[in-house]
Amino acid sequence: MAHLEIEKREFLKGLNLMQGIAGRKTTLPILSHIYLEWKQNTLFLTGTDLQTGVQEALTGIVHEEGRASVSSKKLFEIVRELPEQTIQITKKENHWIQLKCGKSLFNLAGLDPDDYPSLPSFQEKAFSKIPTTLFKEMIEKTAFAASNEESRYHLHGILLTQQRSGGKEILRMVATDGHRLSLIEREGQMIRGVEKGVIIPKKGVLEIKKVLGDKEGEGEMNIYVDNTHAFLKWERSLMVIRLIEGEFPEYDQVIPKQNDKTMKIGKEPFYQSLKRVSTMISERAEGVKLSIQPNFMELSSNHQDYGDAKEEIDIQYQGAPMEINFNARYLMEALQSFDSEEVVMELKDEGSPGILRPDLSPSLSQQLSIIMPMRI
Repeated sequence: MAHLEIEKREFLKGLNLMQGIAGRKTTLPILSHIYLEWKQNTLFLTGTDLQTGVQEALTGIVHEEGRASVSSKKLFEIVRELPEQTIQITKKENHWIQLKCGKSLFNLAGLDPDDYPSLPSFQEKAFSKIPTTLFKEMIEKTAFAASNEESRYHLHGILLTQQRSGGKEILRMVATDGHRLSLIEREGQMIRGVEKGVIIPKKGVLEIKKVLGDKEGEGEMNIYVDNTHAFLKWERSLMVIRLIEGEFPEYDQVIPKQNDKTMKIGKEPFYQSLKRVSTMISERAEGVKLSIQPNFMELSSNHQDYGDAKEEIDIQYQGAPMEINFNARYLMEALQSFDSEEVVMELKDEGSPGILRPDLSPSLSQQLSIIMPMRI
């Protein structure tokens, strides 16, 4: 009888990572399953929705090698409730498995593991190393601006590209939903396959962020990109993401070049003021008006049913007065992605996109958000 022993905590950690990918309702029942294979004192868990796949290697004691395919959601629910003890997993007839832990005994129905879709293969030697914290930071500072509408296929992802500048390799991520754009550059290692730019779907990027969030310490990850997939490896995890085909928008052309009204604003006062003033906004389509004068800015909002709100904050600005309307949530999400205490806002007129960037020393790499104004 093919069976193994594994500690509950170790098993649960791996199952938790699978839930975002396997376990959803799907037209193919096997995609709601995870694939388990145990050999050489390791339990390999694999989940895929055919767009994103993840594999996790867990430590166990294998008495006899085996494999199975069972419901991801149900297995997770069972293991989560088991006592903090060793779990024994035994393969039974007809693709069922048995779980024993303490005095608990569960028999779980499965499907033929031969039918489980395999992850795409990759070349081990093709991977490039990159600091884990760098990649995670770049995702956090761009993913919020990617479109949530799957119909806008090319905007439903993040562009990863690379170029040489001043003898250095510059890694760049860009996301846009057509109303705003977020861009970040960092010095990084050369990643094979991304020179021309690849589009990683938002769902896959958020899964990367989730898995990296569970990893502690600095560390490095390995990344490799071919024509159809991105492969990411760290510690005992592997993630495979199908790339979005097609062209990313010509984003360089939408970065404003003539924004001559520049102001410096405290990030936290600006964010908190937006948060308060936007309580009067109930609909997504309603914005906040920024009335800019030398050395101060008034934020205001109004709603025909609720009333209105106004607040002033100090800014560093000496140019001509102007008014412009923005989606408050877009401004707040951009501000949250900045690490500096002050931000720089560059504007041209009420109908042109504004630029927000952290006020960092010139030696640090580039980060900016571009937000289209609203007509209220």
